[in-house]
Amino acid sequence: MISLLRVDDRLIHGQVAVVWSRYLGVNRIVVANDEILNNEVQIMALKMSVPEGIKPFFVSIDKAIGLLNNPKADKLKIMVVVNKPQDALKIAQKVPNIPLINLGNYGRVGSENMSEKKQLSKNIFVTAKDKQILQELLATKIKINVQPVPTDPDIQLVDLI
Repeated sequence: MISLLRVDDRLIHGQVAVVWSRYLGVNRIVVANDEILNNEVQIMALKMSVPEGIKPFFVSIDKAIGLLNNPKADKLKIMVVVNKPQDALKIAQKVPNIPLINLGNYGRVGSENMSEKKQLSKNIFVTAKDKQILQELLATKIKINVQPVPTDPDIQLVDLI
């Protein structure tokens, strides 16, 4: 069972690995990212961030969709982490029963010019293209919030766009 689909450009770090995983009681973290599969050093570093008792998986977006649609996944508590809104959209369009899409940290990391981005919240910066993708995510009717950690206010994306 999917507990949360999180967009976080850092993928696994303290907020994800420790705070959210404990809050949700997950036993699996699926990092869905096509680029990371070719970077063994980054995968090793991310694995070290995962708390004991939680099994991490590093897979492509398409493989994640297959894993999440497998009936065996219903018996697990899974947090899915992607680093781009377009990856969240692709998963949301092909995987039913996602209870929540969480925007944690996005848009501060990368090579894009910050002057071209609009700040939606303390931790979310989007381009015009990102904003269009977020609108498409809202059209899925899945609840989407902006909440870096569970103790932060639960702000709905629709109120920020």
